[in-house]
Amino acid sequence: MNRIIIIMLLSIFSNSAKAKYRPVELYEMIIKAEKIVYGTISELDSTSLTLKIDGSLTNDSGILKVERFEDWTCASRWTQYKVGQRVFMFLSTWKGKLITMSAGNEGELPIVDKSVFIHGFTIPIPPPPPTKGVELSNDFLYFNVGHHDVYGDKYYGIECELKEFIRNVSFIRKCFDFEYGLYRTHTNWKIKCESKEIEQMSIQSKIIKWVYEKLRKTRGNKS
Repeated sequence: MNRIIIIMLLSIFSNSAKAKYRPVELYEMIIKAEKIVYGTISELDSTSLTLKIDGSLTNDSGILKVERFEDWTCASRWTQYKVGQRVFMFLSTWKGKLITMSAGNEGELPIVDKSVFIHGFTIPIPPPPPTKGVELSNDFLYFNVGHHDVYGDKYYGIECELKEFIRNVSFIRKCFDFEYGLYRTHTNWKIKCESKEIEQMSIQSKIIKWVYEKLRKTRGNKS
């Protein structure tokens, strides 16, 4: 995704009343995806791709046929599809077909060597510099996003070690849940693991810490 598109999207997101879509947050995809798989694109046709599965967090194996993302006014894939590209996918079903989650294709994460790249629109990013005399809360958690060379183009997000990411995704999916409320708000959060285990994992993983803090703030528990 080139710099012009990123600037345009950031401008759109700054005014929620005019936003064309809301990117699905990473933890939302982790918890609500129907299928979570990673592997290699082995075939392409005009409308779909065939993914040869290397691993799955939802007990999938073999191959999956997934609809290709089509670029539109406010979002485009970071580069053209090619056989041999490795990707990590959060998938849902739409009209009987598997698609990547989020209208901007944020649910398709490129894999290069031992790293996976998480899209910057799905995680908290640093806010603009505060006005003079205003201080940011020390509780504000964010990720340092940037542009990465991925399959011959620029990808906006963060780089994460693949094995670590798989562990984090597995843990979040196992330990957290929520329901959708009005305007796709996330309500009725549930913890399905012992709090001590989650707190310990939060020390080791910034992603897990972010999800845990999200739950606690939603519940109004700031302790």
